[in-house]
Parts: sequence; structure tokens; C-alpha cells
Amino acid sequence: MTLLSPEAGSGALPPAVAFRKTKWSVVWLLTLTLFSALTVGGLLAPLQEAAKTDLGINDFQLAMIVGSATAIPAAVLSLPIAWLVDHYTRARLLVILASLWALGTIGTAFVQDFYGLFAARLVAGVGAATAFPVVVSLIADVCMPERRGRSMLLLSIGAWAGVGAAFAIGGLLFGWLEAHPTAFVEGMPAWREAHLIVGIGAAILVLPLLLIREPARQEVEQATVAFKPALQAFWKRRYFLGALYVGNFAGSLAEGAAALWMGSVLVRQYGQSPGQFGGWVGLVILASGIVGSVIGGFAADAGQKLKMRGAILLPAVIATLLSIPASAYPIMPTVVGFAWMLFALLTGGAVVNLVNSAAIAVLLPNEERATSLAALAIVGKFVGGPVTAAIIAWMTMLFKGPSGLGLTLTWLGVITGFISLAGYWFAMRFAPEVSTDGTAPEPPVETA
Repeated sequence: MTLLSPEAGSGALPPAVAFRKTKWSVVWLLTLTLFSALTVGGLLAPLQEAAKTDLGINDFQLAMIVGSATAIPAAVLSLPIAWLVDHYTRARLLVILASLWALGTIGTAFVQDFYGLFAARLVAGVGAATAFPVVVSLIADVCMPERRGRSMLLLSIGAWAGVGAAFAIGGLLFGWLEAHPTAFVEGMPAWREAHLIVGIGAAILVLPLLLIREPARQEVEQATVAFKPALQAFWKRRYFLGALYVGNFAGSLAEGAAALWMGSVLVRQYGQSPGQFGGWVGLVILASGIVGSVIGGFAADAGQKLKMRGAILLPAVIATLLSIPASAYPIMPTVVGFAWMLFALLTGGAVVNLVNSAAIAVLLPNEERATSLAALAIVGKFVGGPVTAAIIAWMTMLFKGPSGLGLTLTWLGVITGFISLAGYWFAMRFAPEVSTDGTAPEPPVETA
């Protein structure tokens, strides 16, 4: 059995009836898979202060682990993996990636120093940071283009549920294991036990992926797998993709800062422990993900009906504008205020993320989707990881004292929010025109 085999066939489109029935069993399984990826990917966030103390590492090393350990695989491997997604068997590739994030999470439980933790998170990150384009590419081929916003709604909810579960499961499991130190592995610190238990669960969830059959590809503009034609296709859409990536670049700074440092802010500024904040932070993330996904899914489909270029991105512009004031979440005087402002910020982020994915799935031909999503993921992961960590480390030198980290995160969110807003606005202006006959989208005629 070959691991990855080129897909047969030419660029001829399958009959339109192939779109008519969504394979919900595949959608649900892919949603569960993305949930698993996001859970293990964010599991360290609520537990990082405990890991820091146990391993004796400093803030700079912690920033390297929570930022660079996941950004490195995203930056190095996302595009090669996306190339395989666009031209080879996707179902088997997803099994490999899921196995990696399960193994990396289990390995995290047994590390002994900074280097071991970095390596374990690196392995987990190879799978978790590169899985999204695989999942979106598969889902896009089992539903009609005009319904992709709604079909990705479930996927978006699963992703946000995974982020929320990382805090809820990680924090609550940590608190319970601290109170019952002999319940699972005697003598193992609670943060390690939490990773071991979640890692085993992620490994079990790999098994159902073996049942997925590769779906037929839809809306193929060119069947060739040569590299040069792909680069030419991207160049034709350079203004659209460039503006979209600028919007994502700026937005990822604020989102990455929240993901990496929210737990530390709650511990340092609000005096809460992972056992105290894990549950409610998880609920806030889940609720904002559901609300934002519902809004984004229906708004993306509604936007396509408007008689204006790039209207599918209009909800992203509006959500970005409304979420800028919510960047003040880490300077709220109370935990309740922190929670409500965080909910508003993450709801806007959920709308933007879903609309981004839906826009790529609708506006770009099949063979370019995963690569474009991978590039988007690289921007998000790299900017949200080491770049954000470096900027925050520099800005905290300007804002010192107990509330210094909160002020840093607030200013970063406001400034990057306006940059992101401009990026999405220009992406609308240069968006490709969507054809209405079931063929691949037409590239735009771009002018500077």
C-alpha cells in the first residue's frame, strides 16, 4: 500500500450532482479531528506556569516553547504539506498528522528539561499546526460552493471547542489531579498527568480516520502538479492574497498574544490558578466560538448574494472593526469584566477566521485552496508565536509594574486591529470574481 499516491483523472469537473448531498459523517469526523488537534495544541497554555516551575525554566524559554515550538513546524512544513493536500491523497496524510500530535502530547508528560519540552511540543505542532488545510480541503469537496459557509460552521465550532477544551480540560484536570495525586500515575506532577491523559485520548481518536475515503476533487482549474503553473496562479491573485495575509498577519498578533499569555495574565494580575480559571475560560472560548461561527457561517453565505466585489469578506471587515475595543480585556478591573471583553474579542475572531476560510474555499480553485490556507496558517502561527513573544517582551519594558503585561496586550490589540481592518478592506477590492456555472473561480484583473 502506497502512503501517498497521485490522484487519477484530469482537470475535468465531476457532475454537479456530486455536490448535492453533504457527507455529514465525514464532516462530523473531521470536526472531531480538528477538535482533537486544537485541544492538544493549546493544552500547555493553562498549565505553562506549573510547567515553568517544575522544569525551572525562565520567561524567555517559556515564550520559545509556547511560541516557536508550534510556529517552526507551521513555517517549515505547512506549504510542503499543503502541496501534498492539493495534489495527493489527503485522508492518509491526515492520519499521519493526527498520530504526530498524539505522540507529541504523550511525550510532553515525560520531558525533563527545556529542550525535551521544546522537542515534544515541536512534534505535536507538526501535526496540529498543519492539519487545518487538510480538513478544509476535504470538507470543501463534499458540499456545494454556496453552502460552504454553513458547512464550515460546524468545523469552526469544533475548532473553537478544541481551544476551549484545552483550557477547560487542562485547568479542571490539573485541579483534580492536584487534589488526588495518586489517582492516575503516582508521583507525576499534575500538569504532566494532564498531558498524558489527553494524549492517550488523542491517540484513540486517530483510529476512526482510517475509515475516511478520499472524496473526488471539485472545481479543478488545472490538473497539473507542476510547481511553475501554481506560482503563476498565485501571482495572478497577488493583490487579493497579499491584502488577505496582511489582515491575517495583524489579527494574528492580538489573537496569538491572547492565546499565549492569557493564562499568565490571570495568574499574575488576577491571582487565579489553572484550577480556578480553566473552567470559565473554556466556556468563554466555546461560547464565543459557537456564536462567532454561527454569525460568520451565515454572514459569509449572505455576503455572496450582495452585488459587490469580495462581499463574502464584508463580515470580516465588520467583525474586525467591532472587536478593536475588546482588546482592552486584560486591563479590566475585575475578572468578570475580563471575561466579557474576552468573549467579545474571541467572537469577532471566530467570525473573521471562518469568513477567511470560506472565502478561500469559494474564491480560489481546488488546487490552490490548501496551499493558500497553509500560507494563511503560517502567517497566523509564526506571527502569533515568536513574533508576538518578541514584541511583547520588548513592550513589557515600556509598561512595567503589576499591570504591565495587560497594558502591553491592550495596545498591541488596538494597533494591530486597525492594520487588520485595512488588510481585509483591500482584500475585498481585489477579490477574484466568482463564476456561477460550477467551474473554477475566475482570477481577477488586478491593478495596483
